[in-house]
Amino acid sequence: MNQNYGVLRVVRVMSARSSSGMPDAQHSQAKHPTGWLPEEGLVHVLTRRTTAIGRALHNDVILMDPTVSREHARLILDQSGWHIVNLTEQNVVRVNGRPVPGGRSLRVQTQDIIVLGNTMLQLIAPSTSRLAVSGAGADSYLDSKTDILPRPQLSYPAPSGSMTLEKERPLLTSSMPLQQEPATAWRQDPAPFDTRDRARSLDENHARAFTPPNLSTVPERSDAQAEQQVWEDEEAESILGAGITMQFALPQRMGIRTRWLIAGIGLAILLTSAMITVILNSVIGLSALEQNGVASIIAALTIPIIPAIGIFLLVNFMDRYEREPWFLRLAAFLWGAIIAIPPAFFIEQKVDPLLQNLLNQVSSSEVLHTALQELNVGVTEETIKGLGLLLLFIILRDEFDNVTDGIVYGALIGAGFAMVENFSYFALNSKNFLVFLIVGRIILGWLGHSTFIACFGAALGYVRHTRVRWKQILIPLLGFLVAVGLHSFFDFVDFQASAAIRSAPYDSTVVTYALIAIIGNYIPPFLAQLGLLYILIKSLAHEAAIIREFLASEVSDGVVTVGEYALLQNSFNRTKEERRVMWKCGMRQWMRVKALYQTEIGLAFRKWHVHMGDKPKLGYIQPEDAYRRRIRNLRNEIRAAGCVLEMPPA
Repeated sequence: MNQNYGVLRVVRVMSARSSSGMPDAQHSQAKHPTGWLPEEGLVHVLTRRTTAIGRALHNDVILMDPTVSREHARLILDQSGWHIVNLTEQNVVRVNGRPVPGGRSLRVQTQDIIVLGNTMLQLIAPSTSRLAVSGAGADSYLDSKTDILPRPQLSYPAPSGSMTLEKERPLLTSSMPLQQEPATAWRQDPAPFDTRDRARSLDENHARAFTPPNLSTVPERSDAQAEQQVWEDEEAESILGAGITMQFALPQRMGIRTRWLIAGIGLAILLTSAMITVILNSVIGLSALEQNGVASIIAALTIPIIPAIGIFLLVNFMDRYEREPWFLRLAAFLWGAIIAIPPAFFIEQKVDPLLQNLLNQVSSSEVLHTALQELNVGVTEETIKGLGLLLLFIILRDEFDNVTDGIVYGALIGAGFAMVENFSYFALNSKNFLVFLIVGRIILGWLGHSTFIACFGAALGYVRHTRVRWKQILIPLLGFLVAVGLHSFFDFVDFQASAAIRSAPYDSTVVTYALIAIIGNYIPPFLAQLGLLYILIKSLAHEAAIIREFLASEVSDGVVTVGEYALLQNSFNRTKEERRVMWKCGMRQWMRVKALYQTEIGLAFRKWHVHMGDKPKLGYIQPEDAYRRRIRNLRNEIRAAGCVLEMPPA
């Protein structure tokens, strides 16, 4: 098995103007690769001490950039550290803005920025390569010198000659804006920022001081507050994959008694709602049994489960990087299936007669009556379903990371609500309209409720992507209005078409137009699903960018290995490795490996949230340190179990 020495990360591919001296004000607006899989952000694992870089296919790292030569440069790791060699006089090679003459070499340190032609790369490697050798202390760094090597020969001789640099490098500004909106930000990596390390990247023309905007001191706590947060490794790691995030997600000033009280209230609400839901469905079931027989009950108990299972599998496939804990997924499903049903039922029953009485005094139009009736249904159901998303977002904000989480939780809430609602439809109508119900509510409409509420969930998750206050308010409101509009319009068309069929069942013209309306009624939800799919793909690409950017310094510090860093950004390879561990090493080791990967991803997301403005937690231990400690403990457990992880290059 090859040894992984480091990673070359493609940060961006600049336009010709930006690489030739474009002003800084315009530089941040340079064009970026577009498409489903943009070239920027790719990682190349360095498995050799000498790595050839160029456009030709025989190179170790192939860059599809026309400004890169067929054989452009070589990256070398020797006893003195990393060096980049410019192979010809015409090639453009820069290290942190310093040009490398043709046939010469320049020393490179981990997290340095390398420009080859129009391609900007970053070297990410363990910090052991930065330790000085031959006369320097074991703890010295190579910041004081950058060696220029003679024209390379076949054997690449040792460095000779030097040029003086500053003793301490200044913090350099990023070439990317700190805050971007999803349409742009999801096509590129987040701006680099680390609360523990130097924030460093490249401006090709000049470097300027950079002050991290979110660096603040940890608030002090009183002794009483300190007693409320007693950190133990066993407590933090009690649930594999979710312990640390959940530990810090809850309000830190909340005492043990308060937490138990809230848990008790929540359990009481759940049990009460469950009893009401069971009673309501029992009444419907008994009525259906008396009118339609046992077959209708069997259909009602089995068929609605199929789309719910399908949505669970779909959500499991969508949630590829920072996966949501199983108990929160279950809680979202139960909110839709149990808690949301009773209030939605009673509110609709109370509001609908009031609206009808009010309209009778104004207009006798049946269409207007139906429109307001379905608007009542849309507003009521989407509000109660959306309340579950709001509670998750407010109370467990650390577990509601981004747009992906909003779609995941929204889809599960909608799946639970649709399953219980479908029970009543199949129980009461399956005897005469079984095929119609299967086609309309299972085949075509299995994602209906999930699509409606996922629109609000995606908009709510967008709040984590922006610091602009008015957008944090307006975007979720627009998402909610889209959910209500889609739901109300769908129910209105469905009700009108069904009423037309019932009123003239033998009129072929009426039936034909009604069926066309019913089928066409699924077009708006389908278009919404395409929009959500596009947003989801961009969000997943942004999640991979977060892992690339915010785990780079953890590789330098030895917290995350090079192989893990490359593997975490490719969810399919990571899943393949997890399955290999399960078959080869058993279930317990599989759980440890999954927990290790999720903890490392959780560390990246925590650092991103801090960069986006999240405040430090109360207490002397921060989530970042807890994540790192858990990574160390999990890796020790994995090694002690004797099952070696194979980290294939991503």
